[in-house]
Amino acid sequence: MIIGNNVIIEGNTVIKAGIAIGEGVVIEAGSVVDTDIEPFSIVAGNPAIVVRRLQ
Repeated sequence: MIIGNNVIIEGNTVIKAGIAIGEGVVIEAGSVVDTDIEPFSIVAGNPAIVVRRLQ
């Protein structure tokens, strides 16, 4: 697992093995992350999907 700088991971979040999370990502509470997340994204859900880009 690789987690970039300035990442916010809210409570009850599951991140599966081998996942890369880019810089500046926000993962909403209760999300299940099973794919790599691009930098500066907000993700939510089960499975987690990008709901908004920050740039």
